[in-house]
Amino acid sequence: MYKIMAITRDFKETVKARALRDPAFREGLLRESIECMLSGDIATGKTILRDYIKATIGLRSWAK
Repeated sequence: MYKIMAITRDFKETVKARALRDPAFREGLLRESIECMLSGDIATGKTILRDYIKATIGLRSWAK
């Protein structure tokens, strides 16, 4: 059985920093999210999509 580990703030900040400076990384996050969802792994796809949104436009901007 897999254990889910909490993501630390440092990791989230690292993902955001990389996404802001690397368009290929942003594309990879989005592509991976879609591929996970299409293959039936909705939970992972949603998690990656949330990370993509937080790293690019932020959840508050998304909500507007």
